[in-house]
Amino acid sequence: MPEARRLKSGKWRLYQTPDLYPIRDPANGTILAFQSLTEARQWWSDRHPQGPGLEEAIKCARCGAYFGPGSGWTTYGGQYYHPSHTPQAVEPQRRR
Repeated sequence: MPEARRLKSGKWRLYQTPDLYPIRDPANGTILAFQSLTEARQWWSDRHPQGPGLEEAIKCARCGAYFGPGSGWTTYGGQYYHPSHTPQAVEPQRRR
């Protein structure tokens, strides 16, 4: 299953999950980077019209970091969080 992740540079890169291998351009073998998520989705749908659509990878609602293959996560209020970033875990730390 493919997923898109935003790089620090602002560009978008495509990864093949579950091992997070970057997807390469079949024409020349370079790792793909796109200016927008829309551009990445268009490229993906042009090459895989019958396949699953390209979505942004799941990221923590508090810190914005993406979850890697070995990172734990939990949901709270319909959003994904690192276990230490859930609202009920953060509130007691703020009160100290």
